[in-house]
Amino acid sequence: MSMTDAQLNAFSAVAGYSPQLSSVMWRSSVLVLALLWCTWALWTGYRGWAAGNLNFGAFGGSTLRLALALIVLMFFMLS
Repeated sequence: MSMTDAQLNAFSAVAGYSPQLSSVMWRSSVLVLALLWCTWALWTGYRGWAAGNLNFGAFGGSTLRLALALIVLMFFMLS
């Protein structure tokens, strides 16, 4: 459902930016948060693997799951 011209003008007047720019901001925020979460998860997994508390198979499996989750999220967010 697209916005009418009156709605677009009202949104731009109140917000100071276009709805498209708002969409880009929200999508970017979601992707940045997802990348930060994946970085934290990989760093925690690496520390566990380096300390000997996690075997390489479990670390590799979690890395693959994180990569797959990021690919799927980026596909849906950027398409």
